[in-house]
Amino acid sequence: MIDKELIELQKGCLATCVVIPNEDCEELDSKIIVNSNCSDNELLKTFKENISNKEKLNYLVISEIDKLDEEAQDKFYQIVKDREFFGYKLPKEIIIVLTVKNKEGLKNISQKLYNFCIVTF
Repeated sequence: MIDKELIELQKGCLATCVVIPNEDCEELDSKIIVNSNCSDNELLKTFKENISNKEKLNYLVISEIDKLDEEAQDKFYQIVKDREFFGYKLPKEIIIVLTVKNKEGLKNISQKLYNFCIVTF
């Protein structure tokens, strides 16, 4: 069970993201889900077509971040830090959510990305 109140407190906060278990993603309303192992082209397409054109989008969910190695997590570190990807900015009201398999998966998040994380379980 996720702490939705804690997640909602991140709305409007810059350079922050929340971490939830994979299965709790279903509890989030109005979301775009991106698999963490997607290519840059897929991610860019999501930003262009889905995020910039949505008026009411609450969450950008990056699923299974714990399956990536530290180097592959760098693009998500930049997205969290700068709230943009190749010039496409995230609206302030969108909350960035990372999912992990379980608490052990937290150990697989790169240290520099983890510094921006709020763990909600």
